[in-house]
Amino acid sequence: MNLTTHQKKILLTAGFIILLIVFLGVIFHKRNPSPTTLEIWGISDKPEVFSTFINNFQKNYPYIRINYTLKDENTYHEQLLKAFADNQAPDIFMLWNNWLPYYETKIAPLNLKNDKELNLLDIEQTYPQIAKNELIKDNYLLGLPLHIDTLMLYYNQDVFNYYNIALPPASWEEVLNLRYLRRVNEQGQITRAAIALGSPDNVNWSFDIISALMLQYNSDIVDTNVKRTTFDNHDIYGIKPGEEALLFYSQFSNPSSQYYTWNDNFADSVIAFSQGETVMMLGYNQAQKIIKEYNPSLNYGIAPLPQFAHSSSKINYGNTMSLVVSKNSKHPQESWKFLKFLSQKESARLYFLQTKNPPSRLDLIQEYLNDPISGIFIRQILTSRNWHQYDFQEIIQIFNNMVKDVTQKGKTPAEAVATAAERINFFWKNKE
Repeated sequence: MNLTTHQKKILLTAGFIILLIVFLGVIFHKRNPSPTTLEIWGISDKPEVFSTFINNFQKNYPYIRINYTLKDENTYHEQLLKAFADNQAPDIFMLWNNWLPYYETKIAPLNLKNDKELNLLDIEQTYPQIAKNELIKDNYLLGLPLHIDTLMLYYNQDVFNYYNIALPPASWEEVLNLRYLRRVNEQGQITRAAIALGSPDNVNWSFDIISALMLQYNSDIVDTNVKRTTFDNHDIYGIKPGEEALLFYSQFSNPSSQYYTWNDNFADSVIAFSQGETVMMLGYNQAQKIIKEYNPSLNYGIAPLPQFAHSSSKINYGNTMSLVVSKNSKHPQESWKFLKFLSQKESARLYFLQTKNPPSRLDLIQEYLNDPISGIFIRQILTSRNWHQYDFQEIIQIFNNMVKDVTQKGKTPAEAVATAAERINFFWKNKE
């Protein structure tokens, strides 16, 4: 049949509208995201801890599958380097914050200027300074903190009770006064140490302890602006913090010192403490897992890190565990989605309640200050410090050699500190 001009216009208009609707539908149609699998490597939490967060995350992002693998911290560094070399690095991996400078070139940071969910102010208001120091580079975020551990004094409660010691030592001077807790047999051999200090080989976290002592002697240890050490410099009183810290630490393993109480015949400090071979030791929250493994019935207490009696302020030592995204990840956006999910307050609270690892968020630090298990660690977080280590393994080895120069090679603390500082400065300069 013949259509009138008006009818033709109506059909053409209707056809155009239909085509327009189809076109717009194609343009704005939300395609289902492609299935994605993320690999995560961890060193502090068992898979069952992360399974809760993975399940909750997948309710919002069902297309993202996540595999979590727990690695041995003792071989973790080597495994990571091999994975990167073989182009098989995980999408997300855990790092202690003092490892971050070494791994910075292997990390895909978050641009805080461009991100719609996080900005620099959010990070500044959410986390304590110790967590932010290595994580923020200009307007880039290298990772998100999971928990913060701090050094504490562990003591054998049964031994303290036997000697009517009502309170643990609060100062290093009080620690020295407890040297009578040492036991020596008829051959002059130490069978029980007063405290596990003085050696780099069998004192767990000896590097961290010496670093804490340097900080307590009012040294920043390094100046990142000029990339040089400062622990070998004089302070305003003519004292070199590095020398004082080294002298104090090494005296506990010096047979000629009145405070001699520790040597290389002992097992490592946490195991020795678990077995009653030392009355005191310094350790992180994670030490409790080792004690439980070796002697679950041990009656022990935990006290704040001792301070020097003359100090005007408390200086503690801590380390932050963070999650970072690999620069080799094929799914950096999805990886950062999961990190942001973990960092939210409710996720972070659930993580703390499951693990009792001291939280990294300021609001949770405030909320759990008096937690019966982790509160004593949490109360040290805001006064805890750390320092920039351009290559954590190299620096730890230099510090270990510094101690051995005094305890095994007969060098003076001044000579040992000068050698250590020279080596750090040389290697740091050549990293540029």
